[in-house]
Amino acid sequence: MTNEEKRKIYAALAAPFPEHCIQRTEGRVTGRGYDTSGIGYQFIANRLNEVLGVGGWRAHRTVIVKEILRTNGRPAFEAICDIILELGEWLNGDFAIFAESLADGGHVASSEADARKGAYTNAFKKAAAFFGVGRQAYEGSLDDDNVPSGQEEHRPDNATHPTPAPQRPVPVPAQAASQQPPARPAAAPRNRLTSKQLSALWAISRKLGLDQVEFRNQVKAQHGVQVEFLSKQQASDLIGAMGTNGNADRPYVAPEFREPGQEG
Repeated sequence: MTNEEKRKIYAALAAPFPEHCIQRTEGRVTGRGYDTSGIGYQFIANRLNEVLGVGGWRAHRTVIVKEILRTNGRPAFEAICDIILELGEWLNGDFAIFAESLADGGHVASSEADARKGAYTNAFKKAAAFFGVGRQAYEGSLDDDNVPSGQEEHRPDNATHPTPAPQRPVPVPAQAASQQPPARPAAAPRNRLTSKQLSALWAISRKLGLDQVEFRNQVKAQHGVQVEFLSKQQASDLIGAMGTNGNADRPYVAPEFREPGQEG
C-alpha cells in the first residue's frame, strides 16, 4: 500500500460525523457532575466498515474486572480493558496488517456485564481515534473523555441533586418594565441535511461508481463543505443533480470537474 493510498484512507476515516452521530449527556441527569459529548460506538464501527470493508479490521482485547465499594458503601464492578485495533486485509487465509493502535479504557458499573461493556467501548473509541475515526472527541471540538480525576471511579449510582425551591416572581414597576431589554429571538431551526438525505447521497454515489474519497472531494470542491455538513437545500439539489446527471454509462461529475463539451 502506497503512502498516497494511506492518506486517502485516513482522510475518509477522519471525516467529520453528522449531528445525529453525536451523543450528549448532562451531568445533572447522569449524576457525574459534568456534561459529555462524543461519537456513538456503532457509528465508529460503521465508519471502519464503510472505509475498510467488512473484515478490514479486527480488535484484540483483554478485560480485567474487580469488585469495589463505592463511597456510599454500595458494591460495584470496575473493569479495565486493553485493546489492540488492527487494520488490514485477508490474504490466503491470513490477516495482513498495515496499521495498528493500542489503547485502554475503564468503566465502573453496578453489574459486571455493564462494566465490561463500558470499558471495551471506551478503549475502542480511543484506539479508533488514533486512525482519525472520531478524533474530534479528543481534539476539543467534542469532549468525550473529559473526565475529572477521581470522579469516574467510585461515583454513586443514581446520584440526585437537590432541586432549588421555586422563587416567587418579583413585581416590576411599569416604568422599569419598559426599560427591560427585548427578549432574545428564538434559535434558528437546524438547517443541516437529514440522515435520510445523507444515506441517499451515499447510495446514489455508489450506484454511479464513485468511491467515498472521490465523492467527498467533489462535494467539497462544489459546495465548500464536507458532505455531512451540506444544508437540506444543498443536499436536495445534489440528489436531484446526481439523479439526472449520471447513468450506468456515464457517472456523475461535479460541475467544476466537467470537461469542455460535457452537459449537465
